[in-house]
Amino acid sequence: MISPKYLIYHDLIGFRVQAKLKSKPIHSKFKDVGVVIDDTQNMLILEKNNEIKKYIKKDYIFRITLNDGMLEVNGSKIVGIPENRLRSLKKKKWSRY
Repeated sequence: MISPKYLIYHDLIGFRVQAKLKSKPIHSKFKDVGVVIDDTQNMLILEKNNEIKKYIKKDYIFRITLNDGMLEVNGSKIVGIPENRLRSLKKKKWSRY
């Protein structure tokens, strides 16, 4: 099980996601956009009903479904290659004294 605290450092493939535009946070509602099939540096590629759509991470707020609830993430927090996000977590852990 993945801790919500560390989700932004994790590979997001396989998670069910809802999204809404950051430019209209009050007027737009979260829409179920599907399951993540690929996580690139700047986009999440999702599949729903055999349709594939691409979402630019920095333009959206995402709600990611976990086993024990949902986590809301600003898309700009997950910009970057998943491997590099994990490396940044390791650097943060090692820098604590």
